[in-house]
Amino acid sequence: MNVKPLTVVTVLAAIVGALAPVALSAYLAREEATRTEKDRALFYALDVLERSEAVTDQIDIGIKRLVASHESNPCSASSQALMKEIDLSSSYIQAIGHIAANRILCSSLGAELDGQDLGPVDMVRPSGVRLWLNVRFPFAKDVGFLAVERDGFVAIVHKNLPIDTTTHIKGAALATIAYPEARVITGSGHIESKWIQAVAREPKAFIDEKYVVAVAAPRKYFIGAICALPIAELDRRIYANSLVTIPAGLLASLLLAWAIFQIAQARTAMPAVIKCALKRREFFLEYQPLVELSTGKWMGAEALIRWRRMKGEVVKPDVFIPVAEESGLIQQVSQYVVDEVAAEAGELFRRFPDFHIGINLAAADLHDDGTVLMLRKLVEQTGAHPSCIVIEATERSFTDHNRASDVIARLRSEGFPVAIDDFGTGYSSLSYLERIKFNYLKIDKSFVDTLNTDAPTSEVILHIISMAKSLNIEMIAEGVETEQQAQFLRERGVQYAQGWLYGRPMPLSRLLHTLQAHDASSEARDESNRRIHQ
Repeated sequence: MNVKPLTVVTVLAAIVGALAPVALSAYLAREEATRTEKDRALFYALDVLERSEAVTDQIDIGIKRLVASHESNPCSASSQALMKEIDLSSSYIQAIGHIAANRILCSSLGAELDGQDLGPVDMVRPSGVRLWLNVRFPFAKDVGFLAVERDGFVAIVHKNLPIDTTTHIKGAALATIAYPEARVITGSGHIESKWIQAVAREPKAFIDEKYVVAVAAPRKYFIGAICALPIAELDRRIYANSLVTIPAGLLASLLLAWAIFQIAQARTAMPAVIKCALKRREFFLEYQPLVELSTGKWMGAEALIRWRRMKGEVVKPDVFIPVAEESGLIQQVSQYVVDEVAAEAGELFRRFPDFHIGINLAAADLHDDGTVLMLRKLVEQTGAHPSCIVIEATERSFTDHNRASDVIARLRSEGFPVAIDDFGTGYSSLSYLERIKFNYLKIDKSFVDTLNTDAPTSEVILHIISMAKSLNIEMIAEGVETEQQAQFLRERGVQYAQGWLYGRPMPLSRLLHTLQAHDASSEARDESNRRIHQ
């Protein structure tokens, strides 16, 4: 293994690992602060909208009561008594009265408002309601009022009543907006015209330069509301959140960087440990049976390499095989497997000459002509026919399609069957089947697991089976664990299977003993049948 590139990669990975949690912490601090500030702005906007609607509700009810009284003289004693009743029972209305030619002729306040001229109308709503947006009275010159008139009656309310919500935020802007006129009815603070236009069917909040803006869309009376909070409030909240998240991110960064260095150190040392294990012969083989689905007969087995350290620790293949591939040791591992099969399987092939052993090869093996010689020597040592040595290659083995195709072609020409393993887990499976001739297709366990489930990939296995049939390739299903799975595969023409339903990986001695027991049982049944028919 080239240590220097690995060191560079390790350092880069550690740097990224150290920076990533901090960057994520900063991102989360900003996102959480932004979400919170948007929610707060939206809360204020909705509160203003609800106040505005409540004010309008009271005005609408009061005017309707006066219109319904059917007084021929709107300023009669009974009508003015009703005005006073409406005024006193309302929490928002300051006064209500009769108006003509923009002049209040009588009201709930009596002489205080009688004869007051409201001046030109500021806005006429599509419903015919007329609005005065900033009315001043002699008895309250410093206070602005809203005047709302309909059907000859006018209601007076404080101008800032709809926006009288407590924000505790310096520089916050609040406003009620009339639509479709898109005009401010009452407001405080800075309101941009583009915010007024940003009306949707649902309330929404957004960032606009120096403000966090929320718009509450109209629900009743064609009135909406706006709240704009200074961006400084968001910045303060981000800072406060960062004081919590960034220290946690720094701690996570240190732990992650330490873990990366530990893993890198272990992977750097692993090739040397593998070399030592090969010399000490710490590796051994187990064999997982492969059965014919139609009969249940054991037709072969896959040779699986295992590693038990001197102290008894078991290292999983998915840990050491990738390291062996990366470090250039995988061909030594493959040679070790072949040597073990040669040493163990002679008796097996003498007793069961049609039984086959599957041997896994890596990309480096399929790119080397020496692999053919290695396997040729294996059949000489065991006395096995080449057809009894099945070469299994995963999709990742075909990094060089042309080279792999040449080696596979030579293997097949000498009688060695070839299976594509873990089929369907890569991205170029169909292209492999079209460009490289295979004898067997092994359906990956991940697809078998989805049988009789609602998983999205449960239909994939049907396409794989159909594809294999169209290309006249025999199929082996991996990881079969239930009779229901076996029955499904059997009914759809899958020829072979392996998995815990039929047998777990076992030493060759146990495999041979089981085969002999099955053979003896079969001979006994045949003898019994022969005697019955004599």
